[in-house]
Formats: sequence, C-alpha cells, structure tokens
Amino acid sequence: MPEGEVPDDIIDLAVAIELECAALYETYARAFAKRAELVTFWRLYAEAERYHAATIRIHQASFADAPVSGQVDVSAAQTFLRDLRTARAEAERAGVTVKQAMGRARWVEESSAELHGRTQFFQSHPHLADLFAKMAEEDHAHRDLLTSAEQKFG
Repeated sequence: MPEGEVPDDIIDLAVAIELECAALYETYARAFAKRAELVTFWRLYAEAERYHAATIRIHQASFADAPVSGQVDVSAAQTFLRDLRTARAEAERAGVTVKQAMGRARWVEESSAELHGRTQFFQSHPHLADLFAKMAEEDHAHRDLLTSAEQKFG
C-alpha cells in the first residue's frame, strides 16, 4: 500500500492501523535515543503492534474461504489511521516529551481497543470477532500499563 493511502477493506485497514501504531512508537524510541530504558520500552510497544498486524494476516489466511457478508462503515477507522499518521508526523517534526508520548500512546491504545471491540466493525468478517476481542483486551492492558510507565519514566 503506498504511503498515505487509506484502504477501504476492513482487514487491510486494521493491519495498516497496527503498522502505523508501530511506526509511531518507533518514532518515540528515536525521540528518546539518549534514554536506553525508554528506547527499549517504545520498541517493545512497536513490536507488539507489528505482532498484531501479523496475527490479523495469519487469521485472514486461515479463514480465506470464509464467507464475507457485505461492507462495513470504515470511516471511523480511516479517520483514526489519518490521525495516527498526523501524530507521528508531528512527533517527527516537533519532538515529544515523555508526558506527551505517554498521553498520545494511551489515546492510541484506547482508540484501537474501541475499534477492535466494535461488533459492527467486523460484520463482514465474523470469523475474526474473537481475535479482535482479544486484541481489544490487550489494548486496554497496554493503555493501563502506560499510566504506570509515565510515573516511572516521567
């Protein structure tokens, strides 16, 4: 998918969101290059997002023959992807403080969990509903961890 393109397909869009989350967290790792513990922290968060993207693709391949039942309104997810790209561009351009990075990451994880948890978001791919429910749980756990991480690193 070309840089900046926003996919219409729900699965491609879900993968693009996960990879953009990873890119944002890698930007944060570079922003704190002089603090090894923060570099490790953000790189591990990025790795978790790449794992989510790969998991989506694995499940997609596993259910390649499953029936697809129509289109779903993906406008909220497309907007979220655009907002993620904007957040990354701003962090690359202007830099970021620990407090800003942690706050933005909490927003990312909460927003991602909300999208993953939407039943109607996956009407067209019901065979993936359990996967996305589990990912929503992980996103909530990641969000909660960020609160304590901010206290530690901030």
